[in-house]
Amino acid sequence: MDLEKLNKSQIVLLTLLVSFVTSIATGIVTVALMEQAPQAITQTVNRVVERTIEKVAASDSQAASAAVATVPVIIRESDLLATAIETVSPSVVRLYAPGKDENGNDVQLFIGLAVVTDKDGILIADAGTPDGTITAIRFDGVEVPATIIERPEGANIIRLKVATTTGEGDKKEAVSWTPVTLASTDVALGRAVVAIGGRASTKIAKGVITAISGSEGNTMKGLIETDIPAASFEPGSPLIDSDGRVVAIATRNSRTAAAGGFLASDSIVLQNKPTEGGQGAP
Repeated sequence: MDLEKLNKSQIVLLTLLVSFVTSIATGIVTVALMEQAPQAITQTVNRVVERTIEKVAASDSQAASAAVATVPVIIRESDLLATAIETVSPSVVRLYAPGKDENGNDVQLFIGLAVVTDKDGILIADAGTPDGTITAIRFDGVEVPATIIERPEGANIIRLKVATTTGEGDKKEAVSWTPVTLASTDVALGRAVVAIGGRASTKIAKGVITAISGSEGNTMKGLIETDIPAASFEPGSPLIDSDGRVVAIATRNSRTAAAGGFLASDSIVLQNKPTEGGQGAP
């Protein structure tokens, strides 16, 4: 075969063949030398290979960790509000009083909502709640009797005590109450809030705070105004923020002062602070 007459393709193929044969020969020679080499040299080569692999693996692991650490976590406001509603709803109670329907039949009439403020079954509700027999129905349908224990003169809200057991005798079962967190010290204009209402089942209405007592010359102390329609909530409806705190309660007077008006929680605490005479502060 005349090498001078080879074309380009034949030259490339010949080069590849020579490289392949050379590689095989080099591998055979290397293996033979390694088998004949002293053990100390073999161990040194193995250590170098192992350390090289460890460094490469560590670098890959660090790069992966750094990539994971820089992934941003996005929390949507709607998710926070949904969690807040789920947290507060078990602490919202519906109040009923005996009455008559349009046909004169005995029925339980809805009179408003109340929220649990103490694990021993203490509730707060609108001062418009009538005296007499009251039945409180929890979110899970459990019914217990409720009694008004404080009606402070001139206050917007009252306190009630509900039973902590149901049934009689050996059939008594404990009823647990989960209190809400009352907090309105950091409310601000434009903050997203949710009113929990519903006469028969839980309904919500989302809005924002549009005015705070004093910011627009409001005459009612502790009034928080929202853009939530008055028809979307009931007397005693709690107004909650995205942290699951009750920042205000709907009362008869707050609804009169503003269509979407609520009484701030700090005012509720002051108005229901017990005194030596058993009455709350005015």
